[in-house]
Amino acid sequence: MRAVCSGTGTRVAGRRPSLLSRAAGRAAVIASVWLALLAPPHAFGTEHSRVALVFEHAGASLAELAPIYAMHEPFGLGIFPHMRYSAEIARTAAAHGLTPILHLPLEPVHAGDLGPVTGTVWVRMTDAEIARVVEGDLDSVPGVVGVSNHAGSLATADRRVMTAVLEVLRARGLWFLENPETAESVDVETARRLGVPTVTTTTYLDIPPDHIADKVRGLIALAERQGWAVAGAHISTGAPDVVQRMLPEFRRAGITFVPVTEFLTR
Repeated sequence: MRAVCSGTGTRVAGRRPSLLSRAAGRAAVIASVWLALLAPPHAFGTEHSRVALVFEHAGASLAELAPIYAMHEPFGLGIFPHMRYSAEIARTAAAHGLTPILHLPLEPVHAGDLGPVTGTVWVRMTDAEIARVVEGDLDSVPGVVGVSNHAGSLATADRRVMTAVLEVLRARGLWFLENPETAESVDVETARRLGVPTVTTTTYLDIPPDHIADKVRGLIALAERQGWAVAGAHISTGAPDVVQRMLPEFRRAGITFVPVTEFLTR
């Protein structure tokens, strides 16, 4: 997921008028992925519906993480590489019961979707250059157990690029979380060919970053219907505060939060 970073925090790039027009297109991609996705085998036969929720764009601020830490739930935490607090957040995430994930910047079709992040994989890079960038990004967030894509509508459609990225993950024993950016994405197919476990985000709570409470209720309804869901949100849109406020609604619906690793498939 993409953001613009400034000062002590991040703001979702979807707030920019030039990007809002693309939100509907991305929503269509997400919907198509969801329709094609089969529920993981272990999602069936469980007493409670299960939701994995990943908050992304961590690294620029510690204060924004307070509501996430306060919920004491096994959320995923996507951490940008090479930011002021990236290493500290990665090292301490597990102590808060969170799953630390490198939020890897990948080249998008529209360059503005990236925001001012560093450690980006560009499609013009050679395989060796891509490997060096990914290795450096991983080293900047010690202790992560998986990798998710930040933006990447161009890179995730390039089989050579994604092969170079995913070979680094395979060598380090990491898994890949796909945030759908384009219907032409080859990342999951490539990961499975290489034997890298994958999981795909099926719904977002703040794209675009408005009516978040309604989107949270939609997530609850989705989890009730199918018994599971993998959701994503950003740390600086107010989504963590909304989720914290609505925890009683999740509990009344019999929904349990689980680590995103419970939905990994090969």
